Amino acid sequence: EHSEENDPEREAEMAAAGYSDNRNLVDNNTAQGISYSAVTEMREQGIHGSEIVAALIENSATFDAKTEFSKAKYIKRKQMKYQPRCRMVRCTGASICEAYYLKEPRKIMNLREDTLAQILAYSNICAGCQVMVYENCMGIITGALAQRMGGYGKIISLYQGQQMSFTEMIARFNLSFAENHSIKWLHTGEVLADDAARPVAPSTGGAGVVEEGSEEVVDYELADREQLVWPCPLQPHTRTYLENMSSDRDRADFLAKRCSRFARKLTRHTVLEAREWVHDPNRLCSSIILATKYDPTACLLKMLPHLAPSCPFVVYSEFIEPLAECFRELQRQNLAINLRLTDTWYREYQVLPGRTHPNMNMSQSGGFILAGVKLCPITGKNELDDSVVKALKAQEKGPRGRQRKKSKEAKKKRAGGGNESRDSKRSRKKK
Repeated sequence: EHSEENDPEREAEMAAAGYSDNRNLVDNNTAQGISYSAVTEMREQGIHGSEIVAALIENSATFDAKTEFSKAKYIKRKQMKYQPRCRMVRCTGASICEAYYLKEPRKIMNLREDTLAQILAYSNICAGCQVMVYENCMGIITGALAQRMGGYGKIISLYQGQQMSFTEMIARFNLSFAENHSIKWLHTGEVLADDAARPVAPSTGGAGVVEEGSEEVVDYELADREQLVWPCPLQPHTRTYLENMSSDRDRADFLAKRCSRFARKLTRHTVLEAREWVHDPNRLCSSIILATKYDPTACLLKMLPHLAPSCPFVVYSEFIEPLAECFRELQRQNLAINLRLTDTWYREYQVLPGRTHPNMNMSQSGGFILAGVKLCPITGKNELDDSVVKALKAQEKGPRGRQRKKSKEAKKKRAGGGNESRDSKRSRKKK
């Protein structure tokens, strides 16, 4: 007797019918007829990658004995090595977030592209709104907000330190002038500091002086900006520098940079103007986004007074514990309604003919989101007492309970009548 697996007649029949498998393949690095030095020489000569892959397939002694799936895997592996391809993708919030999540997820607090989309959706970002954002995700959320709003509205982005640390990331979004101008940078001390609740500093005319309490503060940035005149005449040393340039193209590049620099100076807001936008009670924000590595509860409680009532806020964190504490604190103080603490289960699928299945590797977590709607501090209270609520619930359940009791009694009567008829039939049969 011989086993069916080693039957030569069956193998011949399968080969004649076009079936093949990998049972006789041995991976001992002797099946390839082209040496590594020959492949290296072909690459140095500049031969196209497709020709190298074709040569490797032609000189492989075991390629014809492989299954169709094994052949496809072999070709794909060789193409990735000798025939690399790239694709130009437009820089958007989703594409940049995906690239950084695959490369350095810790720098963006493990923010995934689907989580970024949920943040924008829950915060109700649209053109014309005023949003306050405080993030430590390298500016990905701020850039995505600017792209979503299209230059209409205002983005008050908070930063810590002496200056903004993620301007390079904002430049990767290729924002237009209007979109870039909609981002207003403000130091965290103006909002999160203990003495941040100061009076509004209204901007004045050309004097650049504002009254803040009983003191007078000079807004030097505003005074310098009002002294600028456009078009600005060239200074004598600048004219000499332009005349000494070798080509007209260098002169055009120099003047273009000069124009952009003066445009930024003319449109740049001052610190006191930004303070006015934040502390003006008639110009509250329409949404708040918080994605920071610091305590979200303390930051959110400082930022909530700048949010208009009935407007959404979103808090993101890569850990659930800080958000759970923030959730309980908001419930305890009755500051918000419709609170939701969620995360997303995300997995990619390979979709190919006959090989559709989920990928073996998947991301563990894309972070957690706490979303809610702010209650009005004056009218946003529950006027119903607990006793009134219980009475209303009892009133609602009353008619339904009676109907259920009636239906149960009717079923029992029907069941009782059926049992009586069955007993009578049995007694007749016995007689």
